[in-house]
Amino acid sequence: MEEIEQDIKDIIFTDTTIEITYNNDIIEIINKNAAGYKKLHDAWLLEQPMFISDIYKTQMRDLNFGSRNNQTSLNNLNLFLSPENKEEALKFIIYMRKRDLTFERQKWTAINSL
Repeated sequence: MEEIEQDIKDIIFTDTTIEITYNNDIIEIINKNAAGYKKLHDAWLLEQPMFISDIYKTQMRDLNFGSRNNQTSLNNLNLFLSPENKEEALKFIIYMRKRDLTFERQKWTAINSL
């Protein structure tokens, strides 16, 4: 996810790739395999792991295990990130790209310090 400042113009899901076209017409291709999912996992979840208030927890968990070559998680991600599920998959990708847990962390830290 190298064009983080750009909005997604179009997205195409195939059996083996996710092709993202950004508003600046740069195209990014992510392979739908353990290496590609590791790239997504590292970009989205390393510094901001799954949080209690997150939606798409199932897909985040699958990214975590799929990035380690867990076949069930890879299959789940390949089904979710498919042409048949384009609308929901696009919502997931947009959510993950814009996700910022700074406020949530502050709220939970404040609760825990009581």
